[in-house]
Amino acid sequence: MDGTMLRKIVWEEMLLADMRANYFAELLRSYQAKDRWLRIACLVASSGAVATALTQLDVTAKLAAPILATATSFWLLISQYGSLGRDAGDLQGSWAALGRDYERLWNNLSNSNSETTYHQIYDRGEALSRAGAKFPNKKKRLSYWLDQAAALATARYA
Repeated sequence: MDGTMLRKIVWEEMLLADMRANYFAELLRSYQAKDRWLRIACLVASSGAVATALTQLDVTAKLAAPILATATSFWLLISQYGSLGRDAGDLQGSWAALGRDYERLWNNLSNSNSETTYHQIYDRGEALSRAGAKFPNKKKRLSYWLDQAAALATARYA
């Protein structure tokens, strides 16, 4: 591969790695927030204070709190927001490290082993892509983060 082509590819991969790192950070925050609010809802719905307040209400309202607590507990169990959050956090850190490696390569493209280094970094990225396949592919958010990565990198290397 010639130097011009390698330069173009490394630039693009550097931006894409930064995009993915930021996207997974956003997913992490989202999963943590959902998990937190569901746990709060479950706690409130199953608390004694709610049960005491419900004694004054009709039968339908009295059934709502335990049903809500059960449904929320069930959703927490099957949604696995905690696990997804941990996985998203791991991917965020790994993509950020990969982006830093691409940036180091970008700054040292004149080295004789730069193409070999590129292939090593790229292979690590393929493994991360496979691990991230279970997450949603929100094209608008990915596009947003790609624009952010491009703006930052362009400003840094202008």
